[in-house]
Amino acid sequence: MKKLNHLHEEFIEKARRPMTFGRLPIKPIEGDIAIVAVDKWTTTSNPRSLKKSFRFMSIERRNAFVKKLLQYEAETLHNATMTIDESSVTVVLFTKDINTITELDKEYAKYADLLYKDIVYNPVNE
Repeated sequence: MKKLNHLHEEFIEKARRPMTFGRLPIKPIEGDIAIVAVDKWTTTSNPRSLKKSFRFMSIERRNAFVKKLLQYEAETLHNATMTIDESSVTVVLFTKDINTITELDKEYAKYADLLYKDIVYNPVNE
C-alpha cells in the first residue's frame, strides 16, 4: 500500500504536465435548458423610445408573453407598440403624450425582461 505522501507526490506530478490544447480535460454535459440570446434595449430617436426584440422557441411561449404584457398594460394603463412575428415580439416603449421615454417606460421594460426570463426559463403552461 502506498503512503499518503507518495500519492500526493504522484498527484502533483500529474498536475504539472501541460494540458493538451484542443481538448477539454472533461467531457461537457449538455444542459436541459436551451440558452436564449437576449438583446439589450436600444434607444431610438424621433420619437425617443426604447426598443427590444424577444425571441421564442415556441408559439405557446410567445403567446403567453404577449398575454402577460397585455395584462400588465391593463393594470398600469400604459401601452407599448408591439410587433408580433412567428417567433419574436418587438416591443417599442415611449410615452405618447410627450414623445419621449419616461419612468413608466423604464418600469415596463424591466417588467418585460423579468417576464421574458420567467416564461423562457420557467414555463408553466406546457
